[in-house]
Amino acid sequence: MATLKTVRLESSDGRCFAVDRDAAFLSTFVKNFVGDLGSGSEPILLPNVRGSILAKVVEYCVHHKHDARLNKEVADLIQDDGVVEAWDRGFMDVDDSTMLQILYAADYLGVEPLVDLGCLFIARIIRHMPVGEIRQRFGVVDDFTGAQREQIRHETERLK
Repeated sequence: MATLKTVRLESSDGRCFAVDRDAAFLSTFVKNFVGDLGSGSEPILLPNVRGSILAKVVEYCVHHKHDARLNKEVADLIQDDGVVEAWDRGFMDVDDSTMLQILYAADYLGVEPLVDLGCLFIARIIRHMPVGEIRQRFGVVDDFTGAQREQIRHETERLK
């Protein structure tokens, strides 16, 4: 049996991507899928990822397919802007909605370095924001009761 050189991925809106095997295997989902079931001529269906977002995830994977730094320590390495590659900073220079969708897709596909990068960028955005501003910016509904809010305030007061 010949070694698979590309993996075909299909987004929820029917866009197909032929992705280099090394790039596609940055995704544990894709790697496990191919390892368990093989990949014939049919694409791997990704019903939770739109084509425009899958294109961004594929772009990231293609860029980093031979990057030896991509491992669990990457989150520790990228805490400093000087360590985050200029390419990665440019890649994450998107609106909030796109950033969150990239993060959701990376999590779904198991592209851990991209999850780490997305979380870092979101953390930097919200680091010094008041809670109300975070809720407004990201559309987070405050569904706590007054008593729950007071309990949380009391529990976190000792952390300050």
